[in-house]
Amino acid sequence: MPLSPVAREQLRQEFHRKAEEAFESVFGSDEQEQLITFVQRESRVMERGQALEAWLLGQHLAADPLADPSAAECVRCPRCSKQGVRDAAEREPVPRRVISRAGKLELKRWKYRCPSCRTVFSPLGR
Repeated sequence: MPLSPVAREQLRQEFHRKAEEAFESVFGSDEQEQLITFVQRESRVMERGQALEAWLLGQHLAADPLADPSAAECVRCPRCSKQGVRDAAEREPVPRRVISRAGKLELKRWKYRCPSCRTVFSPLGR
């Protein structure tokens, strides 16, 4: 399910703000005395680029419908394929930290359990 035009525009503006910050971090006049050697310059550019990559990936994952499937949507157990039930004890999606090629990310997914085989899982998606 794609983002609404308003949500997409808000993300675009946030991305542009973050890209501007990265640009200023590399080319801003206050930063130039800290960026003398090639290694210093490369490190700064790589750090800022990686931060933008991680932010984009995190936003894309957060927009995934499986980040918060509706109650009407059938979420299947990965073990037995029967319908899972959202874990009633969980008040919020459970944070999960992963290390990706873009860096460290935190995903939030609802926990489900299978009443049939008692597996606890989060929807994986396609």
